[in-house]
Amino acid sequence: MIFGMEIRVLGGLEVYRAGRTDRRRPQRPGKGRTLLAILAVAGGSAVTMDRVVEALWPHHPPRQSEQNVATLVSRLRTDLGRAAVLGGRTGYRLGPTIEVDLSQAAQLVDRAGDGRPATTLTTVVAALRLLTRGTVLPEYPDAGWVRPARDWHTGLLRRARTIAAQSAVAAGHLDLAATTARAAIRDDPLDEAAYRALMAAYLAADEPVRAVRAYHRLRTSLDHELGLHPTPATQRLLVDILRYGREASWTPST
Repeated sequence: MIFGMEIRVLGGLEVYRAGRTDRRRPQRPGKGRTLLAILAVAGGSAVTMDRVVEALWPHHPPRQSEQNVATLVSRLRTDLGRAAVLGGRTGYRLGPTIEVDLSQAAQLVDRAGDGRPATTLTTVVAALRLLTRGTVLPEYPDAGWVRPARDWHTGLLRRARTIAAQSAVAAGHLDLAATTARAAIRDDPLDEAAYRALMAAYLAADEPVRAVRAYHRLRTSLDHELGLHPTPATQRLLVDILRYGREASWTPST
């Protein structure tokens, strides 16, 4: 039975079974654990046999690699339930009843970005709780098959922080907005959407001077790193701040 099973890849591979107090790692270490990780970061898509073999044995695959993979799958099914891993000789994927935390976070970010202000902040904060657990599968630091999932995680985290900062400004949670925007800027000093949210948070807190200083930090970073100026949207926000102060208008945008 696999009802309520979740596989967590953020911060390290972990299997969690609802209704139990333990968060246990898969019983089978080594290649079986790696196979589970490969399937977990595939986003629900099937992973071809060739890709599985290459990921498990990047340098010297065994002669009977397909049979070896089938044996590993059999062991995973014994540990986790027969419906945990679907497929056969052409490739494998996780069963649809198994949740993966990275995919859950992606669904939450998509839901938060659909424009419903009443639930946006609550939804995106839930996504951030997942996304800030840690990097994807840190126990596989050099594995090429993990890279797409890490890129996905980076993009989701950036988008979630931008949505959170913008919606927090709109909801009047200015400390949360500023904290979240600053976290996004630490990860990407050229993130203009985060800078605009930070400027808006300072403005709403009646601190226009700090908003202008934030703009100048962005302008300096862009000029130093890329030889570029802030986008027209960011420049317009600065002009409105200088012209109208706290009464300046601000429209969230990515």
